[in-house]
Amino acid sequence: MLYDFSSLSKKLDEWGFPKIHSSSGFRIIRIDFEQAFKADNILFGDDGIYLTHEGKEYRGYMFIREYRVNHYNTFPKFHLVKCKTIDEFIKMGIFNSRYEWSNSNVNDIIDPDTQVKYENKVLELCKNCKDKILNEINDTEDFFRTLDTNEINETTIEVDIFGYTKNWQKISETYRKKKNYTCEECKIKIENPIDKRYLHVHHKDGNKLNNAENNLQCLCVLCHSHVDVIHEENFNKQRLHAEVTAFVKKYKDILKSLGNKHLKEFDKSL
Repeated sequence: MLYDFSSLSKKLDEWGFPKIHSSSGFRIIRIDFEQAFKADNILFGDDGIYLTHEGKEYRGYMFIREYRVNHYNTFPKFHLVKCKTIDEFIKMGIFNSRYEWSNSNVNDIIDPDTQVKYENKVLELCKNCKDKILNEINDTEDFFRTLDTNEINETTIEVDIFGYTKNWQKISETYRKKKNYTCEECKIKIENPIDKRYLHVHHKDGNKLNNAENNLQCLCVLCHSHVDVIHEENFNKQRLHAEVTAFVKKYKDILKSLGNKHLKEFDKSL
């Protein structure tokens, strides 16, 4: 049985976020659970907690990454189903600790009191969860062996709910700075710090996990919105379209002087 909290795609459409496109294949993922849960991207099943990510469903579990190991003299347990503990958090509408969703055999735990990082720890299953499942799963190693890992990638990647790596903001800022906050297509340069948000970093191959410099391109929102058909569809979302409109309104004269080929087409759409 699955407890459906509705689809992430529908919610993202309502919020105006772009559609997520991805390649196939199983991979290890760790992601902020509460963030994914509030985005209606979590399904509770009888054999695991399912995450819908980039159009695919992954079976995993949840655990507390920041845990007072020294105080409790033990490591946190992981939750595989909607047990009594998790059900109480859901009914309250808030989690009293920051949980992460994972499908890995091991995880890193950080003690917030001592700041000690315990790497690659195998976690034991929560007793309440154990009472609800039929499988002989006692720890994360047992769970991992139940997964089909034939197509697993060699590298563990931590991502946000929109498919970007968790250090993406830093990568984006560094790359835009290196390009002197200048669009690589139309050559508009943004000098006002507040307006630097109008410069995006585009992944040329469409893979948000490929942050190699030769796969990145600094583009103003107008040029970014016309990269391909998928981007045109995404930028028609209310939030993104409003961003492009505000940019064009403020920088129209400069864009015109630079001969931005998308300006005339954008004006027709208004």
